[in-house]
Amino acid sequence: MYSILFSRIEIGMDIVKDRMLEILPKNPKVAIFPWTFPVEIDACKLDNEFFKKGERRYNRYINELKKIGIEENNITVCNCYSDSKEKLKNIIKESNVLLLPGGNPEMFFKKVLHDTEIFYDIKYFDGLIIGESAGTELQLKRYFITAKNNFYKYFAFYDGFGVLDDPFYIDVHTVNNKRYLDSLQKVSNDTQKKVYAIFDDGALIYNRINKKLEIFGNVKEFNPNK
Repeated sequence: MYSILFSRIEIGMDIVKDRMLEILPKNPKVAIFPWTFPVEIDACKLDNEFFKKGERRYNRYINELKKIGIEENNITVCNCYSDSKEKLKNIIKESNVLLLPGGNPEMFFKKVLHDTEIFYDIKYFDGLIIGESAGTELQLKRYFITAKNNFYKYFAFYDGFGVLDDPFYIDVHTVNNKRYLDSLQKVSNDTQKKVYAIFDDGALIYNRINKKLEIFGNVKEFNPNK
């Protein structure tokens, strides 16, 4: 039961590839949820525009899975508009890897909790979960987004899926700017929790059973001042 936490999957996967090959389930079957839309679309646009097979956004994720030996015919792209709740639940049951992409986390949360009602299927999933950006943050029970990364341009806390029961906080797409880094230290101080800042060339792997965290590449740790 591992969680892979990326800021940018196409950079992070190269950094953790060897470790991923060690922890990848045998005969991996992947369910991918490209549900992080800026605005509402529909089933047809999801399949034929937003995540069209063979085009940029689709290839960006599928190619990274291929790097670790996952065959395209073992990857199911879930459609939140046309797939029934029962179908989605069965897809998750039959999968041992979930991929949660980046984008608008609030839209993703709404789709999972309210629209498809698969919140608990993801929360209690016992396989490998790969997250990127929003898909990383949403694995926490509670997460924050800085003003730089927020669609609404302000700092805020939000509810996540709770796959990780708040062992720490995470920042994604961290930048090496003193004011920005100072704001992360303040979050750590205010919440009395560690904050792991994942730059685009960094990644974390978290074992959800023994709580062991592995750090790869460019990740900065902020510890609360007592």
